[in-house]
Amino acid sequence: MMTIYFYGNNRNIVNENVVKCYQMLKQHGFQPAMGKIKLVEGEDLAKERIFKVTVVPKTNAKPLSINNFIVKTEEVTDEEERRKAKAPADGQHRQIAMALMEALDGFIYNEEKMAEIVKKPEAMSLEQFTAAMNSGRPWNYKDFGNSKLTTGNKEIDYIESQITEQELKSDVVYSFYTLGQPNLKPSVTNDLKLGIDKLPKGFKLDTNTQSMGDMIVKAFKDSSISKEAFNNGRLAKGFKKFYNDLKSKDNEPKLDDLLTMIAAMNKDIWHTNYPKPNGSPEAKHFAENFSKYYEQIVTAEQKAC
Repeated sequence: MMTIYFYGNNRNIVNENVVKCYQMLKQHGFQPAMGKIKLVEGEDLAKERIFKVTVVPKTNAKPLSINNFIVKTEEVTDEEERRKAKAPADGQHRQIAMALMEALDGFIYNEEKMAEIVKKPEAMSLEQFTAAMNSGRPWNYKDFGNSKLTTGNKEIDYIESQITEQELKSDVVYSFYTLGQPNLKPSVTNDLKLGIDKLPKGFKLDTNTQSMGDMIVKAFKDSSISKEAFNNGRLAKGFKKFYNDLKSKDNEPKLDDLLTMIAAMNKDIWHTNYPKPNGSPEAKHFAENFSKYYEQIVTAEQKAC
């Protein structure tokens, strides 16, 4: 049974971070190469208040679970226990996740393999040392480098593949491939890779959204607009805003009209009736600019009829 101690100025526990660590540990096990829990002891804790930590059900009517837990602390006053205590300078959330796994999944904590003792520099306080070494985040997808983790959602995995294949920025690709959908934050995609589904309500991708994304990207690449100009997160977000704004008014743009519009755009992007704003254009400026081009295309079609 693992024993956990915190010192007085450890950060507050964020349950969401514990859940992320729990999901990662459950899926991949403890990976020492990604960083052991860093513990301080002895003289480094001599002037600190020390607390013994327990993980208990938040609601007693329900059993302990990843969705029903709370961290309780009790100050340690016994001098012998204080001398033996080890507290995390980095790795609090992983410790709590391990305690949950120990109680729920039969996880076995091995301090020798999963933790290491660190010594704070003499010139630093323990608080400064903790702040300096602590990244402030749980493990996420970037910690795995090229491990090729997938989200489990084939449409989103396809979008992820296009970032590399099309050599475009991630926010550009996500904007073009999620037209008509709520915005998808990068953190949500990373959570999916950790086994946590927090997709926005109403978010739905299918073969149609994928095909439309492919055609929009191809249209921009085939247009007179330079890659440097359209490989711009604000432009792509503006394009999506323009699309979603029309869709919200029950006037969803036709794909053929969008492709015609992109082909008709000037090399410098900006419509003659919507001059480039001063300073760095925001997504809303690009959205308004796309609207001018779209009005031109639709008006021309109406006259032709």
